[in-house]
Amino acid sequence: MSTSQSLVETVLHAAQAQGLDQSRLARRAGLRAETVSRAKHRGTIDLASLQALAQAVGLELTLQPVSGTEALPVRRERSPAQRSPLADPKWGLAWSNPDAPADVLVRNALAHGNFDLLLQAVLGHGLAFVKTQWRQVSPTLPTRARQEVERKLNNIEQGLNDAAA
Repeated sequence: MSTSQSLVETVLHAAQAQGLDQSRLARRAGLRAETVSRAKHRGTIDLASLQALAQAVGLELTLQPVSGTEALPVRRERSPAQRSPLADPKWGLAWSNPDAPADVLVRNALAHGNFDLLLQAVLGHGLAFVKTQWRQVSPTLPTRARQEVERKLNNIEQGLNDAAA
């Protein structure tokens, strides 16, 4: 049995134990029922779908070092619960892709220039990260827009410094 098949079966068993059939599991994971059916019959599934299914039944996909080997540092991806606050539909930055990477969302917020968006970007991702993204975005903006965003970022930075003091 392949690793993929084994993982799919583990998720399906966990779903059954919770009283979920395949279609309810798929809905809970935000997938189509056909995706779950294909995964069960073919024994293959893409990683994002497998992760969504696992999370739907309270499981987490992890990698562990093989015994006798040293683990390499692993960068964890954000789960939907840890998704960027800028992915919230109320901001209008990720309407077509709520799983858009943080750098894309922050760059969109910077290009938009709205103070609330900029503040949310800084609070959600840190001032250093936002400034790194700003260096990428600023050359693409007209001078007046660039000045406005820089003024707003400076005000946010000053506010954070005042709050820390």
